[in-house]
Amino acid sequence: MEKVGIKAVVCLKVKTSEGAADKILETLRSIKPGVERANMVTGIYDIIVDVQSENFKSLGELVAERISGIENIKSAVTCIVVK
Repeated sequence: MEKVGIKAVVCLKVKTSEGAADKILETLRSIKPGVERANMVTGIYDIIVDVQSENFKSLGELVAERISGIENIKSAVTCIVVK
């Protein structure tokens, strides 16, 4: 996952409204640059997303402006990757 120039990485754990996961997954996968990987999973979350950026400022803007506003995302937990 480590790339030259990438300094900030987070893992988002996303809960979606019932029946909305497929469309949200497609939308998340289309966010480039930024979304490195998005996968539907089992368990308490519906989608896990790896997001990368050059710095935490641009990463925060990406999450706040482009991801958090996606319709039918009920909640998202952001985990900063440290190692």
